[in-house]
Amino acid sequence: MGSSLAMQLLLFLLLFPSLGQGVPWCPKACNCTLPVNGTSATCGPLDSFPKGLPVDTTFVFIEYTNLSQLSSDALKGLPNLKELHLAGNRIDNVSSGLLTLTPTLKVLDLTGNTLSELPSGLFRNSAALHSLVLKGNRLQTLKANWLEGLVALNWLDVSANQLQRLPPDLLLNFTALNILDLSDNMLLELPPSLLKGLPNLERLHLEGNQLQTLAKGTFSATPHLCYLFLQGNKLSNLPSSIFSTLGELDMLDLSNNLLAQVPDGLLDKMGQMRVGFDLSENPWKCDEKLCGLYHWLLNNQDRMFFKNKTLCDSPEDQAGQMLLEVAKKRVCPKQ
Repeated sequence: MGSSLAMQLLLFLLLFPSLGQGVPWCPKACNCTLPVNGTSATCGPLDSFPKGLPVDTTFVFIEYTNLSQLSSDALKGLPNLKELHLAGNRIDNVSSGLLTLTPTLKVLDLTGNTLSELPSGLFRNSAALHSLVLKGNRLQTLKANWLEGLVALNWLDVSANQLQRLPPDLLLNFTALNILDLSDNMLLELPPSLLKGLPNLERLHLEGNQLQTLAKGTFSATPHLCYLFLQGNKLSNLPSSIFSTLGELDMLDLSNNLLAQVPDGLLDKMGQMRVGFDLSENPWKCDEKLCGLYHWLLNNQDRMFFKNKTLCDSPEDQAGQMLLEVAKKRVCPKQ
């Protein structure tokens, strides 16, 4: 009876080895688990990429530790890797061959490192990559050849860097891109053609830059844009047709800029604003030249955020009054 039970147990372990040993062998600095589709490894603290991860590893998390470099062979032996999370380290450079042997990689997160540039050709074998996060590094510019090969990219986040200017051809033919985050940089202007290759862009973050105006036609090739964040810039004037192609826009944030006047019809052709809009913290000059905006506000006031912070700055007799209340009282020609 005892030998029979032992044989049954041995057979069980042969059929289901993972139940007997937990997970395949895992490097000392890592904790490996077995979700449904391959091994997930969480590693640290360490200062170099761990060697000997299971060949079926699909997720790697090495975050908020002392990792400083990634050699060309760091990911060797991980052909099934799908997500690589390296946020909060001290990585200041990566090898151009880093991703050569990881063709199934879909997510690369390098948030909060010290990268000042990327090597040309880094993504030449990254046709599956759909999310690239470079937030909070030291990038002063971006170059088109850094991003070559990202044919499936859906989300690009380069926020909180030191970007001042971008090349006009940076994002040509990024037809899969839905989300672009350029916020919290030092951008002085946007090239008029920057967004021309992004026909499926839905969400654009430009908040927290130094933009003073936007060129006519900036959004002409992004008809499906739903969320546009422009708050915290230095916008003081806008072309009258700048938003005319945004018929699907659900959210617009123009708060905390230097807008005193806007041209008649600026907002008339936008979408239904199903989420809302924010015009607060601007130095509005509430005179008859704002009549076009008054009419639009009265028709869309139910979707207006921070009404009590959207105030007139001048003329003196209107200063401090809510823009919406002035719009209700102002007698303007019918539009």
